[in-house]
Amino acid sequence: MTPTVRGPGHPQEPGKNKCVIVLSTKSSGSSAIQRLIGSLAGARHVRHTRHRESETLYWTKAASVLGLPQIKMLDSEVPIPARRARRELVSFLRKNTRDFRIPTDPRDMIFLGWEKLCESHRPVFLEKSPHHLVQWSALELMLECEARLDSTEFLYIGLIRNPMDVLYSAWSRWRTFPEEAQFEWELAYRNLQCLRERLDDRLVVVRYEDMVSDLDTLDPVIRFVGATRDQVPADYLHARSFSKWKDDRDYGFQLAPSVREMAHAFGYTSAELDNPENPRWRIFRTRTRRSYRTRHTMLAPIRMLRRAHSVLTKNGVSV
Repeated sequence: MTPTVRGPGHPQEPGKNKCVIVLSTKSSGSSAIQRLIGSLAGARHVRHTRHRESETLYWTKAASVLGLPQIKMLDSEVPIPARRARRELVSFLRKNTRDFRIPTDPRDMIFLGWEKLCESHRPVFLEKSPHHLVQWSALELMLECEARLDSTEFLYIGLIRNPMDVLYSAWSRWRTFPEEAQFEWELAYRNLQCLRERLDDRLVVVRYEDMVSDLDTLDPVIRFVGATRDQVPADYLHARSFSKWKDDRDYGFQLAPSVREMAHAFGYTSAELDNPENPRWRIFRTRTRRSYRTRHTMLAPIRMLRRAHSVLTKNGVSV
């Protein structure tokens, strides 16, 4: 097992904003770590976003606004068209900051907007959007923002999880073909490897499995937000979601060699990655996905009505 890479963490400087950015793929445990950090020392995430689980997609939208290259993500709207991305960022900043006048220059809007988000969510602004780690242009913008903002301290958490668990979760929830999704996972953690070379102790790389078994891996993060270990419940995280794919006899997916190699680089063993071959898997996955998409299309009007009802209720309109 490769050791967890730990940054030292440090207390907040007087007058400094702080932000913690969680970088991971979907289904890697980012929501759990967000809830954990959010329970410490007043760390806060945004309240107003059209995305799930307090995700912002801020930096991939910023990349769209600036016309930077992005890959098309599976089962996702990313990359978002530039004009829509700008419109959504403007709305997002107005709803989540105090008295921020939107600059006309797009780079000023993006970087000063982030500064204002950190200021508005003191003492610690917490952000996690699984889309960011796949898009190198989004990561480059984060680094540029950090270089521009003397007012703000950054800490990045690189959260990784066994790809077999990640891919099985995506298959179970959205019927995303793991044969395709595995290469998105590989790209994300290749980006994390490159990022680690540039960030030094400002990046804390944590395996989800290690975090669940030993909260010591999060000590640099706990120090950075100004909390102490005794504020963290010992049983906050659990291992109930490990290796569910091993109990699914229909699931016959096997990792490609390059993806296995990437997983090995982060300390995952062959025993943790191996899955027996199932000759019926390809037929089963195609039929299952077709059934899922048919049901998803049929239920779309109901989901739209529920979202409209939720918005109206939130705004105090009787329905």
